[in-house]
Amino acid sequence: MTDGLDATTRARCDRAAGGFEFLDHPGDVKLRAWGADPEQLFANAAQGMMAFLFGNDIADLQPDRTEEIEIESKDREALLVDWLSELLYRATSGYRAYMQFRIYELAATKLKATVAAAAAEAVEDIKAVTHHELSVCERDGGWEATVVFDT
Repeated sequence: MTDGLDATTRARCDRAAGGFEFLDHPGDVKLRAWGADPEQLFANAAQGMMAFLFGNDIADLQPDRTEEIEIESKDREALLVDWLSELLYRATSGYRAYMQFRIYELAATKLKATVAAAAAEAVEDIKAVTHHELSVCERDGGWEATVVFDT
């Protein structure tokens, strides 16, 4: 599939204004996300994954429902992978794009969020959210994460 973000956009290494960027990675997709706090970081990582899956047209979608998501994991890094994996499962099995991520509880091992969704069909494919090169850290007064998607 190649109708999503073009190869130039996916390989950009400069920091974009939207809270996430795609980094060059051989064979897979590498995402760096950042935020002022962990909640914004997790929301921006989810937005980045949805932008890859559904392409630039995701900005034009109007949500038609909201869903609650609750995740528990062993640590913050696993929590990010599990959060993105849950969104990936829901997006691909239910043909829905997710947006407007309101994370109202986030601890090192637990996340609760309300997310909006709209009917959509993915233009790119992600097989899995991996632990390869995974990092979640506090940096320069904010938070940053790197995650690799198996495509």
